[in-house]
Amino acid sequence: MISFCVVAGEEPLGRYVAHLLDLAKCSPTSLDRAQLLILVEPAKIEPKELARIPEEIPKRTYVLAISRKRKHLPFEGVRISYFKRPFTPSRLYTFIEKLFERKFPLTTEEREYPFLGEDEKIVHIRDSIPVLAHLPEPILLLGPKGVGKELLARHFHARRGGKFVKFAAAALPEEMIEPLLFGFKSGVIKNLKKSKEGAFSKAENGVLYIENLEDLPLSAQQRLLLFLENGCFYPLGAKEPVYSKVKLILSVATPPEKLLQEGKILPEIFFKLAEFAIRIPPLKERLIDLPLLAQYFLENYAWIYRREALSLSLKLFERFLLHPWPRNVAELEEVIKEVVIWGEERVLQKRFSRSPRVKLKFKDIEDLLQKLLREEKALKGRIESSRKGQASHHIGSR
Repeated sequence: MISFCVVAGEEPLGRYVAHLLDLAKCSPTSLDRAQLLILVEPAKIEPKELARIPEEIPKRTYVLAISRKRKHLPFEGVRISYFKRPFTPSRLYTFIEKLFERKFPLTTEEREYPFLGEDEKIVHIRDSIPVLAHLPEPILLLGPKGVGKELLARHFHARRGGKFVKFAAAALPEEMIEPLLFGFKSGVIKNLKKSKEGAFSKAENGVLYIENLEDLPLSAQQRLLLFLENGCFYPLGAKEPVYSKVKLILSVATPPEKLLQEGKILPEIFFKLAEFAIRIPPLKERLIDLPLLAQYFLENYAWIYRREALSLSLKLFERFLLHPWPRNVAELEEVIKEVVIWGEERVLQKRFSRSPRVKLKFKDIEDLLQKLLREEKALKGRIESSRKGQASHHIGSR
């Protein structure tokens, strides 16, 4: 395990880098004990703070300077490496791995598209991934559109292995949903003489992710119920069942109680899936993670479009904290992408033209985020204490 310390000239970026290292199972520590010292935008670090670093760090400490432009650091006898922004998580991980000649315990998905968040509910979900991924039982993902259900499904798959097959019924003609999901024998569908495998067979020994269970007709749900109960399914026109070891992950974008009331999902299916149900909270319930997510998208899209790495202004960040985010993380990603391409002013005019009723100062924002962090840590402590004597299968809810 690599111990690290981050000294940041840009606080949001410093927090993001520290979070990435935390996800890689590195251990935060003090300056005088760090194996790796990361200086984030050193040109913006107070000169006095920068000057004391060579005296306080151990001789064998690696120093990694992350910045838009390379600035020579006058540290005598210190091993310094320079890493240019913008960057992707994968590039940062690879760079540090080469420094220490060791590999981080990360899946490809975790390296490329990390499941970010310090919110207690997100941490709990992330910690459950390695365990639940290897259980045979299906998983139900709950949460409105844009919260990251498919991303979470892919993280389960990365831990499990095999193929990942996504099935979305919303874009299909209703009469084709069952044939494409379960497969069919020759002669069942007009003008198609050959048998064809469905999504279930294609995902064998891997993960089948069915997006929005409520989009499946009830007849398809009945066939799905057979698999949940007996581990087998019947392709259309088949007389013999097909047994499968596929890991099934399903999602719903509407609260289950509403779907049950409207008759859009079978009660038997819901109760079969409820044992391992994971609720992903909407962005407005995890504002503590907003700076992390924004920084991730800033770096990623600046890298993709070969733009200079940016920093969000106080004005835009103020709008972010007061915005309701109806489309959740997907909306934030869209906004940050526009900021990288078109600039802040255009995005402010297009999306946030109305001035907020509440005006925040930088100290107010800092205090708000610190308050959220303290509340989450206190809640996590209480939950962990209560869990010691209890066993619960329901993930992601309080």
